[in-house]
Amino acid sequence: MGLVVVVGICIRLVSGFVENPPEASVIGHKYYGWPFVWRITKTLLPEEHRYFELFSDCLFWIVVVLVVALLARKLMES
Repeated sequence: MGLVVVVGICIRLVSGFVENPPEASVIGHKYYGWPFVWRITKTLLPEEHRYFELFSDCLFWIVVVLVVALLARKLMES
C-alpha cells in the first residue's frame, strides 16, 4: 500500500511538467498538470500553485495506481 502512495505521488509530480492548456486562457500563461491543472506559469510573474487541485490530482493518481496494482495481483493469482 505504501508503494502505491509513493508511485501515485511521483506520477502527480511528473504531471506538473505536462502542459494542459484550456480552450481559452490568458496570453502568456501556461497550465500544467493532468488531469487537473495545478501549476500555472505566468510571463514576468511568479508561478502559481493550486493546492486543492494538487491534492485532487494526487488522490486521482493514487487510485489509478491502486486499481492497476489490484488488477495485476488478480492476474498473477490466476
